[in-house]
Parts: sequence; C-alpha cells; structure tokens
Amino acid sequence: MRLSWIRWAVTLLVLAGAAPLWGQETVRITVYPRAGLAAPDTYFYEYFKNFYGDGPMEWTSGSLGRAFVGGLGVEADFGSGIRVRGEVLRTVDGWLRSVHTIEKPRIFFDPPELINTGLDVPMSVTLTSLQLVLPTRLELWGVQPYVLAGVGGKYYDFGEPLDGNEVDATLPAGGFSWSGDLGAGVTVPFWRGLEIDLQVRDGLSRYWGKTQHDLFYTAAVLWSVF
Repeated sequence: MRLSWIRWAVTLLVLAGAAPLWGQETVRITVYPRAGLAAPDTYFYEYFKNFYGDGPMEWTSGSLGRAFVGGLGVEADFGSGIRVRGEVLRTVDGWLRSVHTIEKPRIFFDPPELINTGLDVPMSVTLTSLQLVLPTRLELWGVQPYVLAGVGGKYYDFGEPLDGNEVDATLPAGGFSWSGDLGAGVTVPFWRGLEIDLQVRDGLSRYWGKTQHDLFYTAAVLWSVF
C-alpha cells in the first residue's frame, strides 16, 4: 500500500500547526475523551483461492460490522482559530463476517450450485490520527462549526473464527495501514469552560487493494487544562 501523498500531508499539517506559533505567546492545551459509533465500509475484502483450472471455483469475502469506539485526544489551540489535534481511538466488540463460497459446476442435468459457509471473526481496530481543524465563519450563539483533515493509521487485529475454520477460508491478517481523515463537526459551549464536540469523520485507507471508507460518528467533552 503506497500512499506517498501521506508524507506530503503530514508535512503540511506540521507547517500549518507551527505557523500560528510565530508571534504567539500562549497556547491553549485541551484534553478530551471521545466515544461513539464506528460504521466501517461493509465490503472489506474478496480473495479468490481458485478462479480457473481444475476443481470448483472457490473464494472468500468479508464485511465489517459496526462497533463502539472510544479513546482520548489532545488539542492545541494557537489563538488564531486553527487547532491541531492528536487522537488514539479503539473499537470495542467489533467483528468480521466472512463467507467462504464454493461453486460446484454443472454435472449432466444437475445445475451449478453455490455452497456458502459463514464465519464470525472477532476483530478490533486501533486508530491514530493527527488532524488540522479549521473553524468556519458560521458561529452562532457560541456554536462553532468546523471542518478537518488529517493523517494517521489503522492497526487491525483479528481473532480466531468463533466456530473454527473447517472449510479453510482465507481470512485477513492483522497489521498496519496508513489512513487519511476528512470530516466536519461543531463545538458547543457547555459548562464552566467545557465544550461538547460533535463530529462525523471519514477514515480513508486501503486494505487488500480496496479503498475503505470508514465513518465515525462521535462526541467528545473538551476540557482546557491550560
């Protein structure tokens, strides 16, 4: 997976975050918990074990289910409206639904037949992200909409199938994948300096040659430590 543009995006984020520091004397640091729903791209992978030649056609496909996601983040506000965030999130009770399929060819008068075997595989995703947050000019009654862009990564961790793998289905391997973030949200004043942050984010990555669009619907409580 070659996402060379990630390197350029990281450089731009660092420069954008550092630029407001020039001439600034104070930086507001905010820490926050974030939690919500992860809605992964349902079509995760498809792998053909036997596509032609002797023997029946055989392949395995998989889709990810929705899961709770939670974690922590740190935000630096340099006073110019631009914010830089770093987050670590992890899914809880996630799962992968894989289907192993064998196509039996036609035999005389018997039509072709598909034999499907489903496997439930526990899984989790750990996400890291460095984001540039750009507030819009649409602030009303203290509610501040914003857009964001970021770079980071996803680490996939897969367990063993709950009912075994007697059909020898091809299952994905855990590992790291670079990702990019695009999203939007609003911050709402809450109580004594606390803010509620509501966000929708698309975590784009590639896995087994397919682009993944994983949506995250989350909320956070922002608390300025200094």
